[in-house]
Amino acid sequence: MTSEVVENGRVYNALWWAKVQSGGALKVPVDTPAVAGLARAVEPDGSGVWVLPTLPDGAGHGVLEELGAPPVAVEMPNETARVLSICVACCWTERDGSAWPGVVGTLAQVKAVYAGMRGRAEQSSDLTLIIGSLRRLHSTGWLLWDEKVGEVRLGPRTITWGTSDLATLREICRVLPDPPAAVLVERAPETPADPLPSEDELSSPAPSDDAPSSPPDDALSSPVPPDDAPSSPPDDVLSSPPSEDDVLSSPPSSEEAE
Repeated sequence: MTSEVVENGRVYNALWWAKVQSGGALKVPVDTPAVAGLARAVEPDGSGVWVLPTLPDGAGHGVLEELGAPPVAVEMPNETARVLSICVACCWTERDGSAWPGVVGTLAQVKAVYAGMRGRAEQSSDLTLIIGSLRRLHSTGWLLWDEKVGEVRLGPRTITWGTSDLATLREICRVLPDPPAAVLVERAPETPADPLPSEDELSSPAPSDDAPSSPPDDALSSPVPPDDAPSSPPDDVLSSPPSEDDVLSSPPSSEEAE
């Protein structure tokens, strides 16, 4: 079977559906050919594209499980739904259009909105509830949660929200407290790797440790001054200023270069 038949036929689509059903939403290279029935969510920086099933309207839990898109975990559903709404309010700033891809939000924003929604100051127990909800939403593809730096984005499954879903979310965002400005973690630029050695460096033998080190030729040819020789230069050398030729030809000292 040729590659053209596989890519354009049912075999190619069946293989990708099997991958999605077993692993959920998958991030693949941008040049991956489209698959019938799978939606695509391109990353903002173009680093890849997410593929996931296009859900039918009114799909129940059984259908979602079969399509490899499990719903939000039943564990603490109210808290999980609250945190998802808060993350939507923090990350969906351009609410006239689609929620994907949104912007990056922070844990500090989520905590502030969570406390404001409860109408009280932040409590130590809030962090446990928030982190647990973020992890559940990340595992099901609704959010992309980076726990190391405390940053969150909307997940690829948000592209399945239809017009009525977005209208409901806009109303929820309207009544939630406004999140504070996001303070993102500054990432240091990647350090380039050391260049590989050239062929000449690889072919030249390295000196052995027991090889005798010979002094330079000028050290052997220059006579050693006697012990009673004066250590200071003649007075006329110290008193006479350097000539222009000497200044131009001699390199500057380290202090002058600085």
